[in-house]
Amino acid sequence: LASDLTWNSHIHRICRKGNSTLGFLRRNLAIRDEKMKSQAYLTLVRPTIEYCSTVWNPHTKALTRELEMVQRRAARYATGRHHNTSSVTEMIEVLGWETLELRRTKAQLTMLFKIMHQLVDIPYADHLVIPSHQRKRAHHSLQIRQISSNTCSYQNSFFPRTIPAWNNLPARIAEAPDL
Repeated sequence: LASDLTWNSHIHRICRKGNSTLGFLRRNLAIRDEKMKSQAYLTLVRPTIEYCSTVWNPHTKALTRELEMVQRRAARYATGRHHNTSSVTEMIEVLGWETLELRRTKAQLTMLFKIMHQLVDIPYADHLVIPSHQRKRAHHSLQIRQISSNTCSYQNSFFPRTIPAWNNLPARIAEAPDL
């Protein structure tokens, strides 16, 4: 966390590490099997670029794109299609990979569920997680009041950023008794 309350340098560092590990795999894993290459990425690279992402999840398009580019390079590596006419989005779909942004959002929602149900050793933040009394027909009973903020850094932190996504979940997911 930088002095200006941004995670930019951290995200740049983990992208470099992810690209470096991917380069290592390209140089040293002499196989043609798409499944093996995909598994190597999922085992060695993706955990590096997702570790503790619930804390540092980027809110800018540039940082999100930088992270996604690591996965896009990995998709080219796994499929062996390096031509600039090949669709990387199609490769990712064929490989069955979700976008890293979607995975980070799911991780944040999972963490909020765990906090609310006291499944992790993080104190339930009564001053942050206040039940909403505005019950709408289309939403669920576990809605949380939106947190307002005067600063961009706080607005993009865990609770203020996760609560809107939580409130938009379908009732069957938000009110589920377990993960």
